[in-house]
Amino acid sequence: MFKKFLIISIVTFSIVAFSSFAWASVEGIWDVQGKMKVKVSIKGYGSHTDTADFSDEFTFDGDGAFDMTDIEGTWIQKKKSFVVKLDPEDISQYFEDAISDEIEPDVTVEVTKISFTGTEQKNGSIKGTLKINMKLYIVEYDITGKVAVTTTFKGTRAEVAGTLLVKEKESSQSGSVFDVIEEELNDSLQNIF
Repeated sequence: MFKKFLIISIVTFSIVAFSSFAWASVEGIWDVQGKMKVKVSIKGYGSHTDTADFSDEFTFDGDGAFDMTDIEGTWIQKKKSFVVKLDPEDISQYFEDAISDEIEPDVTVEVTKISFTGTEQKNGSIKGTLKINMKLYIVEYDITGKVAVTTTFKGTRAEVAGTLLVKEKESSQSGSVFDVIEEELNDSLQNIF
């Protein structure tokens, strides 16, 4: 009886202990490509929706820090799923600076929603979505608007030696996530001014 109990205990422990190794951590550098849809709606001027490709480099540091081109944040992983937290104020400031540099009046940007999630796939890649909703205010012209960004991405681990990383490849592609969003926003607002 004791022998049977011991065998069952060892098997149960082995299953529980080794099941956590079925999914590796997303920690590391990832070459990421995807598609995004950006919808810009300006009160009194209508809306414009465009889709674009993007490429970026995501870095998941072991200490929980996250980095992508132009923006930093934090990340956590539970089993095969991960969540990235980006600071809404950093994103607002990024777009306020970028848009105000492109058009004459100052623009105020308020991020109202961010969702950045993904999963590690059995083949070792990652895939996920990034959604950002924002409000725009151009006080000088009493213009308000909304922006909805939806991205889907897939990524593979970056090979550090012997291959080009995404940041080096960007010149032949449409740009990083935030570069493409900025370009779409500026294009939409240029039509007004």
